[in-house]
Amino acid sequence: MWKRVLKMFLGLYLPLLALTLYVFYAQKEKQIAGLSEYQKRDAKIKKEYFLEQCNTLLHDTKYWSNLAYPVNFDPMNKHTAFMDRYIELIKEITDYDQFRFIDLNGKEFFRAVRNGADSVTIGNLQNKENHLYVKEGLSLQKNQLYLSHISLNRENGAIEKPHKPVIRAVAPIFDTTETKIGLVVINFKMKRVLDQLKNKIADTELYLLDESQRVISSSLHKEDLPYESGKVDDLLPKNLISIAVGITRDSTIIEKEHIWRLQPIILNGTSNSFGSATNIASEIVTPTNWFMIVEIPPRLIAANTKPLYDSLITFNAISIVSLLTLCYVFQKKKLEKELFYKELESKNILLTRNKNKLEENNIKVNKMNNRLEIRNKQLSDFNYLISHNLRSPVTSMSVIVEMIQKEKNPEILNQLLPKLDLVAKSISDLTKDINEYVSILDNKEIKQSNIDLAELIEEVKHEFTETLLDDSNFNVLVKLDAWNHITFSKFYLQSVIQNLVSNAIKYKRDNVASHIEFESAIENKHKVLYVRDNGMGLNLEKHGENVFKLYKRFHRNISGKGMGLFLIKSQLEALNATITIDSKVGEGTTFKIKF
Repeated sequence: MWKRVLKMFLGLYLPLLALTLYVFYAQKEKQIAGLSEYQKRDAKIKKEYFLEQCNTLLHDTKYWSNLAYPVNFDPMNKHTAFMDRYIELIKEITDYDQFRFIDLNGKEFFRAVRNGADSVTIGNLQNKENHLYVKEGLSLQKNQLYLSHISLNRENGAIEKPHKPVIRAVAPIFDTTETKIGLVVINFKMKRVLDQLKNKIADTELYLLDESQRVISSSLHKEDLPYESGKVDDLLPKNLISIAVGITRDSTIIEKEHIWRLQPIILNGTSNSFGSATNIASEIVTPTNWFMIVEIPPRLIAANTKPLYDSLITFNAISIVSLLTLCYVFQKKKLEKELFYKELESKNILLTRNKNKLEENNIKVNKMNNRLEIRNKQLSDFNYLISHNLRSPVTSMSVIVEMIQKEKNPEILNQLLPKLDLVAKSISDLTKDINEYVSILDNKEIKQSNIDLAELIEEVKHEFTETLLDDSNFNVLVKLDAWNHITFSKFYLQSVIQNLVSNAIKYKRDNVASHIEFESAIENKHKVLYVRDNGMGLNLEKHGENVFKLYKRFHRNISGKGMGLFLIKSQLEALNATITIDSKVGEGTTFKIKF
């Protein structure tokens, strides 16, 4: 009996043991490969972040280089008015630690040093002719940018305390006659960037080196640039440092229970247009490239593979006991086992059916919730639209009535009366649309119809005094060559156009022939409507995330509730349309509506 049991056990267990060992080593290799892949993604993110920050610094520097400076530029005395409009900008960019203009002899003729979050000190000029970044900067040609080493800031030759890691970006500057007049030098604070690089998503270690094999930053060092303070430990194998500094492309090295990800960060000799409208690229000159090493240490590999060892031992222990028991009761339990599996299968089928039914119910509930959300949003929109959309035509009617009361010239009165009739018709049409919208809410759906866009824009024109008269100083331009008809909710689309025209009028620039332009296009088989104006524009870097949010205002000197753009986006999205914005301060704004 026991001989037969042991024979059966060995016949079952030995293949199982071989299989578990094979699976164990395969899983271990897979685990290490997974860690390596995770490390690769983490290292790539950190490298892209570092490059993005460097390019941002260079983009800022290029901006200052491209300014048209006055002839005999003297920002401290003669041209203070020219500089006043830029000093506030320098204050707002908190990554600027120092901002300087240096003449062709290496002497500063403007210096701004940051004291706090929004405070800078102007003055205290210094002679920088012996500094490497000045010498290199003076040799730059137009459309060249220089990026220095990352170093601790020094004042009068001594390292500033507390330590302040900085990188200097340099570019030549020219006056309006294209004569080179000096350099713009910006000291950018690197503490935030280096801290972000050292931020650990997992238990990995990061090292940033330069071409001189100096450790710029390390997750194992509290202070950045440890080589400058003389506190450098032998944390990396010297042969690995030599390999890292010599590579030209990303690579992974696995040795001695370590996984090393080596990445070069090459900027010297590269070119970048930084999104310039002229598309003229600038060459980047640096005294060094950087090299990033991300390490998965043995402790992390051991922590990830330990469950495999535990599983191997536990599985084999359970297998031995289970197989011995199985061999002993095999014949006796054979029938019971078959019945058990049949019962288990029937239960699984029942569970699967219940699961499918539950998923169907969840889908129904989600659809109901979505309908309720849309319903609530429609009711909220309706409440606002009644008060908001009536305001412009009523105001226009009031203005025309006042003009009629004051006007004595019959010819002008004959011109105004048809305008009054148009406004009255617009109010009448709007009242009909409101009644139709109430009917829409009752039907729990949004009625859509074929709309002549040119006619709708013309109707909206007559609701604003600025666009009502033919000789007004605000023009509405229409270019609907690609398409002119759209199936949409007329009430929503009219509200969208009203808000866009209202905003264009409200935020127009003084002393500029203001206009708003509607242009249709077909993109990727979708109808697209571009709405452009030449008004004040928005700073999207500062306000981009809040443009379409409720009660957000961006021009404090102009009255408004901050609801127009929110309603526009809500109304469009209710019918699966989208809207995006592109804007530049002092140039205007472009909205792209995709139907």
